[in-house]
Amino acid sequence: MKKITFYALLFSFMWAALFSVASVAGDTNSAPLPYYTSSTAPSPAPSKVPSKASSSASNKAASITASKINTPHYVGAQACQSCHQSEYEQWQQSDHFKAMQEATKDSVLGDFADTDVEFHNIKTRFFVENGHYKITTTNKQNKVETFDVPYTFGFYPLQQYLVDVGEGKLQAFNIAWDSRSEEEGGQRWFHLQPIEKITPQHPFFWQRHFQNWNSRCADCHTTDLKRNFEPKTNVFHTQFSEVNVACESCHGPAGQHIELANSNALTPDQSGFTQVLPALKNFAFSEGNPIAHADGKPNNSEVNVCARCHSLRTPLSYPFSDADAKQPQQSFVDDNRLEWIRGPFYHANGSINEEVFVAGSFMQSKMQHAGVTCSNCHNAHTGKVKIQGNGLCLQCHQADTFNSPEHHHHTPQTDGAMCVNCHMPEKTYMGVDDRRDHSFLIPDLRFNNAASEPQTCLACHDKGDKHWREASQKVWGSNTKHNAWQTARQHVQNVAPQGLDEAIAFIQNPDNSRLRQASLLADLSQYRSQQGVDIALESLDSEDTLLRRAAIESLEILSPQARWQVLSAKLNEPSKSVRFEMARLLVDSVGQLSRADKAKLMPLLNEYRDMLELNADSPITQLAIGHLHTSLGDLASAEQAYQTAYKIEPSYIPVLIQISEFYRQQGQDEKGAGYLTKALNVEPNNAQANHALGLFKIRQKQYGNALANLKISAHSDEALPSFAYIYAVALDHQSHTNVAISELEQAHQRWPADTDVLSALISYLNKTGQTGKAQQYQSKLRALQQ
Repeated sequence: MKKITFYALLFSFMWAALFSVASVAGDTNSAPLPYYTSSTAPSPAPSKVPSKASSSASNKAASITASKINTPHYVGAQACQSCHQSEYEQWQQSDHFKAMQEATKDSVLGDFADTDVEFHNIKTRFFVENGHYKITTTNKQNKVETFDVPYTFGFYPLQQYLVDVGEGKLQAFNIAWDSRSEEEGGQRWFHLQPIEKITPQHPFFWQRHFQNWNSRCADCHTTDLKRNFEPKTNVFHTQFSEVNVACESCHGPAGQHIELANSNALTPDQSGFTQVLPALKNFAFSEGNPIAHADGKPNNSEVNVCARCHSLRTPLSYPFSDADAKQPQQSFVDDNRLEWIRGPFYHANGSINEEVFVAGSFMQSKMQHAGVTCSNCHNAHTGKVKIQGNGLCLQCHQADTFNSPEHHHHTPQTDGAMCVNCHMPEKTYMGVDDRRDHSFLIPDLRFNNAASEPQTCLACHDKGDKHWREASQKVWGSNTKHNAWQTARQHVQNVAPQGLDEAIAFIQNPDNSRLRQASLLADLSQYRSQQGVDIALESLDSEDTLLRRAAIESLEILSPQARWQVLSAKLNEPSKSVRFEMARLLVDSVGQLSRADKAKLMPLLNEYRDMLELNADSPITQLAIGHLHTSLGDLASAEQAYQTAYKIEPSYIPVLIQISEFYRQQGQDEKGAGYLTKALNVEPNNAQANHALGLFKIRQKQYGNALANLKISAHSDEALPSFAYIYAVALDHQSHTNVAISELEQAHQRWPADTDVLSALISYLNKTGQTGKAQQYQSKLRALQQ
């Protein structure tokens, strides 16, 4: 293939659809129950499965072919109990069992004894009427209304309540019960957004989309969920077979397994499950090595099951669906779009920041790379750790080396000597829920280094304690190692010039975590450099799914024609997540293709539309559907998708901005501007909304008025380099060239690798006769372009 030269390509700015959903969906031939029905489906009572299959059983198994066994179907946890009594009893004590329950006096922990509370100037009453739990509070129309509470949601350290608001929707109420003891500060009502100024118009108001159970929560809190969303009416007909996370959520439909068991026909090769979990690997110590190693290659099948709920990702297919009933489950990274290790979800060192639900942390760790899997540490049925204290880690880490003051430099049996406190620091979510980081980082002890935040030591020690600082430097200073990942991640996140070479070196080292490599590769498009394009092109042929997906994302800087030139040879890609990314990038190429090439692309775009429609209840997904229809020339369907997004969440700023842009493209700029005004009513300082409104005012020749909006967007913490560039152009147009230069110099400090900012700065310096200074920046520009 002819080499693609970066400088000949057109870079186009576009609003990228972000898919960050922590959920999992099921779609089978079961007879699911509507959300308000009994929690357990009827199930057959299988006979006891023999511990060993006899030869006659083997003959029976041979005679029972797949064609004679019914399509996989759900049977309910009770059907598992007679053969798996111990596991069933353990599960009943787990958080999975208590993930969601019918609201009864046994399950409700909160104070519903006619209790009044007030948060954000909104009064709420919790009470019981005729045995039914109820809440009286302000609705989204800003009127007081009483609602039913059919379900509890969660158990400890907090419990939420699901509110029935009609149209098939359950909403997770954002006043929660702190179920900890009084001594721990619990046994109280508290608001989950204490800092935000919550009003009925706010996106986090309890009755809006981001508190919707059907779309945001149900997939991972029930078994065999079918969301059944109707985009035209914005109504749900949600169903599930069990109200909580039951056996079949992890093992898959058990109908075939029951039939084989009743026929005495279970064999190691025919379990009746499409998802078979592997036996745990043994870890053994070798002479002279204080860390045990697994026998054989790592097996990620267990992660494939757990990560479907314990991750920040977008599902691209339903697990255990009819279409895949007789096929083994794909790898998690193949049929889910896992969020990369980047801000704001993670800190620059890879530790957790926002809620990422564990798997992304664990999959970047040395533990996972070494073959450790979830149930090495956790009991799969209780969810609890198998061993309390350091004993859990000492299964694989010799005590003489790692459980000693020479290693941890703390007094034995104290908090500082606990492995998890240094290598799995906690972060508090939802006000009271402390969750441990699973990336198992080695603490970075380079103090006053922004790249090392959050510093594990500072959870217990005072950064201002000079005596402790000096003592710890003597103890730890010589042990601090250069962290190539952390340095590269920090520099790439800030688009620092040295970050490009650091990232490429990290990506090319085969010993590094594939998830970390892919996370860096996906962000190389920020540099808009030939080097970044070259490493992405090389990675398209990687054996690793994550690296191929990241390579495609990195090629977003190419023009639509160049994208097709590169990716048209990859349309037989085996991984669904990579095909999704490829389709997303090729949507903009459709209008520039020949009839033959368009016909070649359409099967991929049809699959892309099907994958999007799995999450049609998300406003961001509706934006992507609208963009697809626009590219295909179906403007009526595009407008319908955009309006569906608006109907789902009318206060969501990305929706308001994209609808405005759609109407601008259709010559209805005034109509589009109304949505931008709505966006600024929700968030007056929003960078994207101010930028878009500033551009609208420029098109209306309101140049002076535009500067105020453009300034807000350029100075925002969420600004893009293009915001600063356009603000400077507008300033120069209004004869404020010196101010434009000052703004561009600040922008260059913030984004030193952005060539547009540098080019404009050089141009305006030459314009004002500052040629010497312009030449200095010209040298920087040439260095970036090499």
